[in-house]
Amino acid sequence: MLIEFSPQIEDFKREVASTFSKLQRPEWLSLDLECPEYLALGRQMDQELIRRGWYVEHWPHDYGGGGTADSFMRHAVLREMEGYFRVPTFGGHGRYIVGPALIEFGTPEQKKRYLPPIARGETVICLGFTEPDAGSDLAAMQLKVVRDGDYFVANGSKLYITYGHYATSMLLAARTDNSGKRHDGVSLFLMDMKLPGITVSPLHCLTGHQVNEVHMDNVRIPADALLGEQGRGFYHMTVALNFERSGLDLPAKYMAQLEDVAEYARATGRWQRSAIREGIGRLAAILEAWRMICWRVVMLQVKGQVPSWEASMAQFYRKDFNPQFGRLMLEVMGPQALVERGEPRSTLSGRIEWYLRESFNNHGQGGRFVTRNVIGRRGLDLPRK
Repeated sequence: MLIEFSPQIEDFKREVASTFSKLQRPEWLSLDLECPEYLALGRQMDQELIRRGWYVEHWPHDYGGGGTADSFMRHAVLREMEGYFRVPTFGGHGRYIVGPALIEFGTPEQKKRYLPPIARGETVICLGFTEPDAGSDLAAMQLKVVRDGDYFVANGSKLYITYGHYATSMLLAARTDNSGKRHDGVSLFLMDMKLPGITVSPLHCLTGHQVNEVHMDNVRIPADALLGEQGRGFYHMTVALNFERSGLDLPAKYMAQLEDVAEYARATGRWQRSAIREGIGRLAAILEAWRMICWRVVMLQVKGQVPSWEASMAQFYRKDFNPQFGRLMLEVMGPQALVERGEPRSTLSGRIEWYLRESFNNHGQGGRFVTRNVIGRRGLDLPRK
């Protein structure tokens, strides 16, 4: 696959790279990703992107975006550069998933209410999809919502909710009908997180991140919070997730990390080992292939098409790369790779140790076998069994 940018896009890429290079601070790499200082940096950078008109440039013009294929390409370039320079951001679900879903499925009143605050960076939206028995298989969700006059009443729990303790709203997926197929009867709601009956409990990950359990006890959600068609929420949810699954920032972020490791290998003399050079070169080639898949997803979106198995291919590269990266880091750096952030003997600000502990790329948004099945069914037209 050959990607050629217009001169205008090339100029924009250079502008973004120059901007991030000037704004880059050591704290972007040394701070824990969940500490208050890092999150504050994320908010600052979001406001910087808003000030420059870059934050929601991929949205239609009527909602604050550029509204053209060129603006969508600019946003894709911006996202890749955000990954490469490891720019801190905060609350991207509204920008990447919920905003485009509102534009696609929302009522005029919902668009007027939610889109401007998202575009101004004033809201933090979490995704209420996963449950104790519905993680990789979201069609197994059981949280029930029952219609009661002008309200829907929700009872049950959502698990592993990122930003749940900061969120002002949740995009909630819940079952409104159990009579049909598993993928039917699910509906989406834009739920205010301050509604009575909502309890947020912390769950601490090995990486230091906090995710959350969000429990709902007779939570009365106004009927006008229903997003899209009742009972079609699973299909709306699939489209919404595909809006952000180009994932261009991830291979770019890994490439920057790999370059840091290669420089470490040169500085310590370990570059002389042929196995080290071969390993770094092999991972660089995988990253470039992953990047091309991501750009294919972008090109489909530019043409107005919704990527399906192509987005899953990008996800599979993500899941397949993470453990390979970890093994190479241990080979290059040895025990030094296990020193945590903040420790005097940490190398590369302790980032490698964090990557070795981080596991979301392995299982998040469906495990590797779930992703393989999606590619097989949708891309290769293979039978379910």
